[in-house]
Amino acid sequence: MDIFQIQTCRYGGQRVLEITADEHAAHRLARHVLIDAGDFERRYELLLGNFLAWEEFCAVSQLRFELTKDIGYEHGDMLMMEANRHIINVFSSGRSYIDQVMRDFKMVGEVGAFKNYATDLSNAAYDRSLFFRLTCALRNRSQHRSLLVDHLNAGSPKDGKETIAFHAFKARIADDPMFKKSVLAEMPEKIDLHAMLRGYMTEVSGIHIALRAFVRPNVDLSRALFTSSIKRYTALQKDPDDVSKDGIGVEAIHIRDNTVVETVPLILKWDNNRMKLAEKNRYPIK
Repeated sequence: MDIFQIQTCRYGGQRVLEITADEHAAHRLARHVLIDAGDFERRYELLLGNFLAWEEFCAVSQLRFELTKDIGYEHGDMLMMEANRHIINVFSSGRSYIDQVMRDFKMVGEVGAFKNYATDLSNAAYDRSLFFRLTCALRNRSQHRSLLVDHLNAGSPKDGKETIAFHAFKARIADDPMFKKSVLAEMPEKIDLHAMLRGYMTEVSGIHIALRAFVRPNVDLSRALFTSSIKRYTALQKDPDDVSKDGIGVEAIHIRDNTVVETVPLILKWDNNRMKLAEKNRYPIK
């Protein structure tokens, strides 16, 4: 005989909430949705953190140059090496984000609905943005054949002040027979890597926000189901204050012939971080 209940993982002193098999299945699905939603936000946060580190590196390098006007060969080489490290971090986490997001939310909507939408958004960004195309092509080159930064330009005037900038040169990239010819043809002679990565992140942030909106109804319903079940279980107890409002220890449980077949934790505390990340990263990068 199969029994489905909401209860806490403790012995005695509780009144269990009986639920149906369909309700138990809904809790299982809701947990999978919330897990994917959390991974989705954390993956973007990782990419954003690497991009922020690159932006901070560029800003600090610029400020130090303004104060000292001193970049010798050794210091310039160290800056180029550091720039390569930051750029590769953005490349790697960006590729990981795009690849892994295609595997998220398989249980939402029709089969393949989320993946198809993510693919459409990614393809549209590729078609729309030269920066996106450059980043994809240069990422492959930097991972398999050559470091990206060819040149550190110090002292060029921009907006009324001398600046430093990191560049890749088309002439050097053209020597690579594996580089995508269509991208090479539309590439400027000198690529401003700071502008390129900013343009790339503008597109990725737009993709992320659109995908979040696409799954938000399912994510909100999943959290609402957990919240409702925790409240229903709490209302049955002799002392409701003994039950965590965040559902710590509360589970949807499937029992068959006195043997636990499956438990679905209803804890919401871990999902609170997902909500904070979604709120923090709600705006697109310009």
